[in-house]
Amino acid sequence: MARFRAPHIRGTVLCLAAGMAFSVSPVLVQIAYAHGAAVSGVLAWRYLVAALLLAGIAGRRLLEIRPKAAIAAFALGALVYALDSALFFASLERTSAPLASLLHYAHLALVVGVAAVVGRERLTRRRLFALTGIFAGVALVGGAAVNPDGLGILMALGSATAYAVYILLSDRLLRDADPMALTALLTAGASTSFLVAGAVFGTLGAVGGPAGLACLAGAALVGSVFAVSSFLKGVRLVGPSTASLLVTVEVPVTIALAAFVLKQHLAPAQLGGAALVVGAILAMQLKWRPRLPAARPASS
Repeated sequence: MARFRAPHIRGTVLCLAAGMAFSVSPVLVQIAYAHGAAVSGVLAWRYLVAALLLAGIAGRRLLEIRPKAAIAAFALGALVYALDSALFFASLERTSAPLASLLHYAHLALVVGVAAVVGRERLTRRRLFALTGIFAGVALVGGAAVNPDGLGILMALGSATAYAVYILLSDRLLRDADPMALTALLTAGASTSFLVAGAVFGTLGAVGGPAGLACLAGAALVGSVFAVSSFLKGVRLVGPSTASLLVTVEVPVTIALAAFVLKQHLAPAQLGGAALVVGAILAMQLKWRPRLPAARPASS
């Protein structure tokens, strides 16, 4: 029968929930764009609100982080996480959301490969099959994109590289720091970068009016506070490559939300791709063990 270890299933649920929460942000940001928002303006205030909320949740745990780890976390957010966000959300202005998401998930190959090379996780046959299935499903989901923009493609690929670096480095930081406090510092770093960029380019006020502000609040609460903290906790429990595989559920959920909120209809191939992604994730997570005779119960 299939069995799960308790920490493993908690990590799986956290990463899947994070992926679903991450899917909210592209939809909300596209609504803000439609109302005249700019990339730096949207992301500056989104991450500022999220950083303040996360800092309030973390409380005294922020003071328990060693200064070296705190500086590293802030720098990771200001440089790597901010770069990933800037490139990805800028690519959404030039190419379709499914194609941008597909290209962004090229980070899986980098994360799984590096984790295997350094001995962090084993590159098993099942993991390879799951990775292949997820890539195939994501490709089907993104296959409906038309007239892709070259610069948009490069931006999305750049965001994939930055995100892979972010995952691997955050896993190292998690060994010595509280996840919630670490997330607050990461988000504060990203907010600082976008506030500076917005001030330089004069786009801090370009948030899309009342509708854009509502989208910013939703993106901060769901797409940042809940999603990032859940993902970082999940990384600690299941490891970076498994966590990065699990959050690919973001792609089919994003397509479904776009269809419901933005009236973008799903093609049959996209539905098939979503099913393939979910099926590959479930197959990867099942821990199959042979049934033991009744006279010899399994040890705890």
